[in-house]
Amino acid sequence: MITRAQADQITVDWLDTHEIAAIDFESALPRHDERHVQKLVVVRVDEHDFGWVYFYDGSLHLETGAPSDAVAGNAPLIVDRTDGKLYITGTARPLEHYLAEFRRGNRTSA
Repeated sequence: MITRAQADQITVDWLDTHEIAAIDFESALPRHDERHVQKLVVVRVDEHDFGWVYFYDGSLHLETGAPSDAVAGNAPLIVDRTDGKLYITGTARPLEHYLAEFRRGNRTSA
């Protein structure tokens, strides 16, 4: 079993790793200087019987609220309280669908 503090750190470490990919992916255009460099940050955590669900967004979007600064495809993350593994949900269906799948054992490692 892991603690909430450990789950928080697992999530922050994953977000730190993936913000680099998000920044690099932002524009395929050469000499594109208007890059929106954002830190990925946790904005909400829900506790469940199996662990915690983390919701995240970009720091710039949190500051400005502008839709153009929003992070796309930021599917909530699940940290399993029994083994500390991190799983990704999805964005195509309501969160409840992914939580039900997780409980059934259908899990996608992040």
